[in-house]
Amino acid sequence: MSTIATHEKLIRVSVAVHRKPGTTEEEFNKYWAYKHGPLATEWLLRCGIVKYTQYHTTSEFKKFGDAMSAQTGRPMLEYDGFGDFYVRKYEDFENAFLDPEYMEKIRPDELRLIDMERIGVTVGVEYVVINEGKLVEKHGREF
Repeated sequence: MSTIATHEKLIRVSVAVHRKPGTTEEEFNKYWAYKHGPLATEWLLRCGIVKYTQYHTTSEFKKFGDAMSAQTGRPMLEYDGFGDFYVRKYEDFENAFLDPEYMEKIRPDELRLIDMERIGVTVGVEYVVINEGKLVEKHGREF
């Protein structure tokens, strides 16, 4: 039995972040998860963000990739985390950051947390091959 990847129709915007200099890894991860994320939820929902996830790349987890990196010569990315925003229309993502609430409430909080000069962004779509341990045979998106 195959699964259907219905969430493939969403656009994914991934924002790679470094913590602000002088902020410890523990401070960054706790603040991002328990303060910044909850602060942004109402704004994100109101602006049409369908899904928002935080991907925390702590030292504990970075160690898992060190051996593979050494063996293959492929360096590990040095980001402290990624914020993934899923939208039905890219304009929803752009408009969220033009919203007055972003500038008044969210942006000042980002400046406390993130090294804004070192952000990286990618925009794309997911093409799911295996989902929940099952082969995906019917896709929500074609190329």
